[in-house]
Amino acid sequence: MIVSSHQKGWKIITQRSHGLLAAMIAHQYDIDLPDEIMIPALIAIAEHDDGVHETLASQNLTDADAPRNFTVDDGNSKTDITPMLSLMEIASSKSQLNGLLASLHVKFLYDGDKRKTDQRLDNFLKDQEEYRTSVLKNLNISKKYANHLYRLLEWSDAFSLLICLDKIQAKERKMEISQSPDGDMNTVHYKINKDICVEPWPFKSISFEVFYEFKILDQLQFKSIQIFNEVYKDAKIQREVITFSQ
Repeated sequence: MIVSSHQKGWKIITQRSHGLLAAMIAHQYDIDLPDEIMIPALIAIAEHDDGVHETLASQNLTDADAPRNFTVDDGNSKTDITPMLSLMEIASSKSQLNGLLASLHVKFLYDGDKRKTDQRLDNFLKDQEEYRTSVLKNLNISKKYANHLYRLLEWSDAFSLLICLDKIQAKERKMEISQSPDGDMNTVHYKINKDICVEPWPFKSISFEVFYEFKILDQLQFKSIQIFNEVYKDAKIQREVITFSQ
């Protein structure tokens, strides 16, 4: 979950809502891909964090019984690979390309120093390396092309998170997004009218709208994840609309 404090309590954005926003941003990106590539890629982008039922995941409450933002360490020394296994089952059952992009995202997130001390994580990532090699061979595409496609996912993911985490700075101050599929390091800033502007402009349209949905919870603490889930389900769904303009 993406959790931030709000004057009325907690603002909760699910990873799934953030993923849909990422896909909407990717859909606007000016990239020349055939439908048989672009459609699975957009689905992979929308579903790249869909491996867990967030509002019933016990680690999503802090020790103080508050909703835990995904950036806060849950204190576990071992990485829970169950969500990754679920993600890979979902993605690979759609198509090899969906599975490939999901596997590259898992690699991006977890292929670091922690695998040296976590045997289960290391074994999982080794299995993913073998899986990607098999898919690349079956699809007859190169690692370079696969990484080009993955850059669209990672760039859109990073951009969506900047929006959902409210990290884009005010007063037209520019900040980097990530390296785009074209190799550019784009910057983003709010214009005076609160529209979002990106430089260099990478999109097909000169102006468009996207959105994410969220909920506000006025209860600050929850004795169990089940109670949190019930309160969350009963909360009103709200929508934030964002305008991009060149």
